[in-house]
Amino acid sequence: MTLTIPVNDHGQIRVFEMRDALADAAKRKTPQGLADLLGTDALDPDFIDIVNIDDLGTMRLTDYIAQGYDMETSAQDVAAVNAITGHAILIMSRAARGQEVTLKPASGVRHVTTYLPKAQLEIIAPLTSDAASGIINDPPGKPPKSDAQIGGMVAMYALIAMFLLVGLIVWIAA
Repeated sequence: MTLTIPVNDHGQIRVFEMRDALADAAKRKTPQGLADLLGTDALDPDFIDIVNIDDLGTMRLTDYIAQGYDMETSAQDVAAVNAITGHAILIMSRAARGQEVTLKPASGVRHVTTYLPKAQLEIIAPLTSDAASGIINDPPGKPPKSDAQIGGMVAMYALIAMFLLVGLIVWIAA
């Protein structure tokens, strides 16, 4: 069986089950170990995760993937992914380095499922209030002056007038 990771692949995780014991080179994710395991050395080992199911303890593999990679599996795949024993091999899209890569898994390596990223689209209902309709015009000019502002201006002009009147009286008296 072969599996091809296309050039435009993004955000997916391919889950494989390894039934036989892993070779030490494959555990360390050396190029030769991955080539023996997956049939190609074109993958970036930094984006391949080899999980020993026994190391998860009571955590299920689907929980590990959901929490570690923020991916949710479909209901039909939960049983298949959690039934993996031995080792799980998780190959992220970025492992292909943006190239088309064909995987030829060794005997004992089986493709279980491919996790797809959650759709981030959110449909927003149209606004129905009267305030949401109409045309936005240029902003209005200055807002009208408040009563307090007008009262303050009258008081200021009255004080200026009184100052000038007192000044005139002092000048005449002198």
